[in-house]
Amino acid sequence: MTEAGVSTPGQAETVPAATRFSGWPLDKTFIGKAVPRDGGGWEVRIVVPDLAAEGQCRVVGMTDCATLEQAERKTWDFVRALTDDKDVHVTTAPDIGDVLMMRVIEAWAAMRDAKEAEAQAARRIRDVVKDLRRRGLSVTDISFLAHISRGRVSQLLL
Repeated sequence: MTEAGVSTPGQAETVPAATRFSGWPLDKTFIGKAVPRDGGGWEVRIVVPDLAAEGQCRVVGMTDCATLEQAERKTWDFVRALTDDKDVHVTTAPDIGDVLMMRVIEAWAAMRDAKEAEAQAARRIRDVVKDLRRRGLSVTDISFLAHISRGRVSQLLL
């Protein structure tokens, strides 16, 4: 979350959703729900929580954009046209169905885990290459054992 209350794509969020939004003043909250359009692009419905009906939202306007990357900016542009209040909270999200969105989130988690595993493997190979060299093995033998090129062994030994 940025200070303005907007998620940055790719930014890890560690606060549970129920807690993250609990302090937001509902009368100053705008949500851009991006729905895929037939033929491409996105229709962004800007909604606000309906203070008279708990758990319900009402549409205050619509805009569109060619890509999801533009959805947040377009939502902010629309909200700024509605109000000059600096203390508003805006968030955007694709409305692609809960099941598919959960699969997207699971894929993000798998990519994060793979990157962590790759970093751990790199640390391990670096350590083992140094240990093998301390044992007196040649760059060629270390290369063979570690399944990396001789050039990579030399880089790791620097």
